[in-house]
Amino acid sequence: MTTATSAVDVPARSPSRSRSFRRILIYLLIAFIAITFLLWRTGALRPPPKIAIVTASSGPYWDAIVQGARDAADRYHLQLAVVQPHADEPSQTAAIQALLGKGFDGVAISPNDPPRQAAVLAQVAGEAKLVTYDSDCPVAGKLLFIGSDNYDAGRMVGHMIKDAIPDGGEVLISIGSLDKENGQRRRQGVIDELLDRSTEKNRPMDAVDAPLKGAKYTIVETVVDGIDPAKATEMVADALKRHPNVKCVAALFAYSTPSALKALEQAKQLDKVHVVGFDTNEETLAGIEQGHVWGTIMQSPYNIGFESVRVLGDVARGDKESVPMFATFYFNCDPVTKQNVAETRANLTKRPATTQPIGT
Repeated sequence: MTTATSAVDVPARSPSRSRSFRRILIYLLIAFIAITFLLWRTGALRPPPKIAIVTASSGPYWDAIVQGARDAADRYHLQLAVVQPHADEPSQTAAIQALLGKGFDGVAISPNDPPRQAAVLAQVAGEAKLVTYDSDCPVAGKLLFIGSDNYDAGRMVGHMIKDAIPDGGEVLISIGSLDKENGQRRRQGVIDELLDRSTEKNRPMDAVDAPLKGAKYTIVETVVDGIDPAKATEMVADALKRHPNVKCVAALFAYSTPSALKALEQAKQLDKVHVVGFDTNEETLAGIEQGHVWGTIMQSPYNIGFESVRVLGDVARGDKESVPMFATFYFNCDPVTKQNVAETRANLTKRPATTQPIGT
């Protein structure tokens, strides 16, 4: 008996089903490419931009700048290197040179001596996007400057001096450096205000080797301490001996006010000579509360640090819409006196929120 076997017929895949399957694969591939492209554009698939910020010194003012820079790096997912060299030019220049060839996408620098550092800053600008902050330098290839309008801030100091000694008198200026652009413009603003000159932000700097006399006020001397707080105290003390009729000290760097207060205390003149300062060190605010400091000018160091890093990060990612329109971004400066020192203290205890800078 023979058993018959029959083959099982397998239906062939229809052409329409094959085409549908291919279309699905193509759609999935297009979706994958689109998602990958979007992730690349947003930076999710790229290593985070590598940014460095170089300070000019150390102290509370620079601590606030560094905090702002770190918060920007955290918010925008950036690799941040913080470099805080000694305040002298050779130390800072060596620190800047050490960044060359390290693959940084952007570098923010507050130059201590712009004329001497122009060459190394140009090297940085040739390798990475360069932002100067706090103190400017007209170097080729720089993206922009972020900071305060130091000439206007100096005129604010001069106006405070007029309030402190309305009848006029002798004024002593104490400053850390006149090599730095911020020091030059800040001092010139004070002088122009006290001598009732017109506003001229690019006016050549007055010499430091002779008194400058106006109708009511005389700048008897400018002492330049080389960004050395101890030396600042010593130089102010010596200048007070040379000029016993000084009525006010204009202390134009962050540490200058605490140093001037020490000199006045040593000379037992705390209640005789007014002080108008710069920035909001603890000693400066305490001096305002105690009546030893007439007032000070508050900058926005946190915002300066934050914006410097944010801009460099955005530019490194190719976000052209966030690139500033102007080559200079200024943040407002605000006067602090006995009338608002308590409010200022309260605000300083809060983490600052970034504000829109003023483009010029």
